[in-house]
Amino acid sequence: MKKLKEYHRKRDFENSLEPAGEEGATSATGKLYIMHKHAASHDHFDLRLEQDGVLRSWALPKGPSLVPGEKRLAVEVEDHPLEYGEFEGVIPEKSYGGGTVMLWDCGAWQIKGKSTKDRLDIELDGERLKGSWTLTRMSGKRQDKHGRNWLMIKRSDDNQRMDDSLTVDLDTSIASGRSMEEIADDRDHTWCTTNDTDETLDGDPLDPKALRGARKARLPRDVKPQLATLAREVPTKGNWIHEIKLDGYRLLARLEAGNVRLITRNGKDWTRRFREIAEALEPLAVDSALLDGEVVAMGRDGVSRFSELQEALSSGRTSALVYQVFDLPYFQGHDLASVTLLERKRTLEALLADAGMKEGKIRYSDHLDTQGKAFHERACQMGLEGIICKRADSRYQQKRSRDWLKVKCVSHEEFVVGGYTEPGGSRKGFGSLLMGAYGKEGLVYAGRVGTGFSHRLLERLGATLQELEVKRSPFHGGVPDSRSVHWVRPELVIEVEFTERTRDGRLRHPAFRGLREDRNPKEIRMTPIKEMAAEGAPEENTKSAEPAPRKRKGETSLLGVRITSPDRILFPEQGLTKLDLARFYDQIHEWVLPHLARRPLSLVRCPQGRDDECFFQKHPQRAIPSSVPRVDVPEKKGSAEYVYVESAADLVGLVQAGALEIHPWGSRIDHLEQPDNLVFDLDPDEGIAWKEILRVARTLRERIESLGLTPFVRTTGGKGLHLVVPIEPAAEWDQAKAFAKGVAEAHARDDPQRLTTNMSKAKRKGRIFIDYLRNGRGATAVASYTVRARKGAPVAVPIRWDELNAALRADRYNVENLRRRLSALREDPWTGFAEGARPLDADLLKRVGVK
Repeated sequence: MKKLKEYHRKRDFENSLEPAGEEGATSATGKLYIMHKHAASHDHFDLRLEQDGVLRSWALPKGPSLVPGEKRLAVEVEDHPLEYGEFEGVIPEKSYGGGTVMLWDCGAWQIKGKSTKDRLDIELDGERLKGSWTLTRMSGKRQDKHGRNWLMIKRSDDNQRMDDSLTVDLDTSIASGRSMEEIADDRDHTWCTTNDTDETLDGDPLDPKALRGARKARLPRDVKPQLATLAREVPTKGNWIHEIKLDGYRLLARLEAGNVRLITRNGKDWTRRFREIAEALEPLAVDSALLDGEVVAMGRDGVSRFSELQEALSSGRTSALVYQVFDLPYFQGHDLASVTLLERKRTLEALLADAGMKEGKIRYSDHLDTQGKAFHERACQMGLEGIICKRADSRYQQKRSRDWLKVKCVSHEEFVVGGYTEPGGSRKGFGSLLMGAYGKEGLVYAGRVGTGFSHRLLERLGATLQELEVKRSPFHGGVPDSRSVHWVRPELVIEVEFTERTRDGRLRHPAFRGLREDRNPKEIRMTPIKEMAAEGAPEENTKSAEPAPRKRKGETSLLGVRITSPDRILFPEQGLTKLDLARFYDQIHEWVLPHLARRPLSLVRCPQGRDDECFFQKHPQRAIPSSVPRVDVPEKKGSAEYVYVESAADLVGLVQAGALEIHPWGSRIDHLEQPDNLVFDLDPDEGIAWKEILRVARTLRERIESLGLTPFVRTTGGKGLHLVVPIEPAAEWDQAKAFAKGVAEAHARDDPQRLTTNMSKAKRKGRIFIDYLRNGRGATAVASYTVRARKGAPVAVPIRWDELNAALRADRYNVENLRRRLSALREDPWTGFAEGARPLDADLLKRVGVK
């Protein structure tokens, strides 16, 4: 609802009786005209004209012009919903637009003459105002920076129909006959909002003198950013706004007399490191300002990723980075610390809009006023870090404050490096980092992290560690198994993600996220036990955060499965190791197994990692542990052995064999010849728009549902989508494949220019290939919740149909963010999958042309 976005931004509909409204609605005539009389901070009138499903609105400080040739100022304001045309009552004094509102006139309007973006010649047919007027946008010095100032000019009419005695002083409502005083005395008609940032009629957001709480002051040289406090839950009491938690480097941008400096949270000048961002800020038309935001690497799905930011800084390729700005503590010679947050953000948004900065390197971070819990839940389901909740009326404080709260989807913290271990096998640089944080008595040990490092970072960081080596441990107290540890000066700060913490503060399943060069090691404090509980860690869990004891050099074990070369990097982009992938499946096996267990499997094996040789394998060889179960499957010549899985340990066994993709049959081993699901693979040619893939998925869903079947959808981790249809295991393979072919071909015939069922590359050019061939005996499709052997370790993920939108992508979820989604889900996205199975009976086969 883009037209009503500003209207919604200023109002909290959980605490307000104001109509939220819908765009696209129409009145009986389609040309509704309304004139409100409004006693707010300034008495004025509001002209509203129905146009394109909303009420386009202008504020008239002196009322409408009534004498031919008379010009009156008209300031264009945000569009309002059509329902607003019925309101008459009182808005509380401290709310946006607080004051008495009278329905002064209403009727219809029409174009009479010109209609352009800068001019409207109109005719009003109201109960009071009748005749012709012109609305024309002002220009030159009389125009404000946003082009909101118009003139309303009364025109001569051929037939005078308006009462000559009419004046703007007329003080009765056409709806109720009441005066403004009588309406104010009637408290039954009151719109209540919790927003206490009253935006006055003629308050220019780019004029700091108009901001309540602003004070004249010099631009400070040294300033610290306001920091958020960790919280378990989204606050529900009070007036809060909610923003996406960004995953980058916090920077304050100091602008003075055309000079731009970018300062980190601990006072370092990083202007040279982010030269392109500094240059992008230079066009801002300000003499002095201080902007607060975060530099991020933004993916095509609009999600910031710290690992990509680290890679950009490491390689020096920083041109694609974005400065996401969310606050304005100082502006044009005025300290805005005591101005409410919403007013600071309003001014910031106007400043960036005035400079045309919307989709470039400098972007405004928007927010939601309501639905904080739902917003957090949705952020977690999308695999994001979490959200930031801020008090709407709070002042800017140069310290950590509970006026800003961070509510995470996953635990991650910053730690100081105090040592490292030797690398094993073919790994270079180092094996793991020993990390800690400062307590009352010094640096306290918090565990080791050996996963999440790319090849490049292993070598670069390894060289730095050697330069920092010292003879004595920097940790206070003992460190387990420290005989082969190299100690280093505690000067490096790293960020680490983990699943939980033990009572003694050790991390479980830690993974490296990046170096924090913007942090001072002495500021990294040990999280108190009570805050560990707040993050969801079970205090009674006393398992050690250390890796399992090694059986021999270069080996470890998980779930009883021996893992050789556990530090071997399988996905170099994230530094994802064999042990990482094994742990990933251990942690999510309850989601994987229901769709995978007891099915014959084909595997894509890449024993040395994704970038090395990979091959498709149907039949197991010695590389697959003997503990993974096998089944004999009849084939044309005798029988052949396939593997299948029944437990998390079996999944770990496949990882040990270097299996990066797992592809199950559409049947289980106890009814091999009768499939229990069908897969329709939407495989787009290069260049096909995502919205086109979504359209085809939805229309194919409708076709399948029209046959009485229930399709479910999943992302593939590649380019397209899978529609998976549960069926009763009764029909034979030939019938199932013929049915799938009939459905696919019928759908392609309806749109032959954009769809095809021909697997020939030449025939698929510019089209989406509906692949039904995955439904033959021995054919497979990638399993739900399993990894693809592609860049970034994407995962094939079941989703709800209502999640299928423009913000999603086929490779949206990966090993790094899937666990956040799963922990946020209230129920399985494929709830009802088994119950949705129907038989492929003779009637159904006949309906798609199968004899």
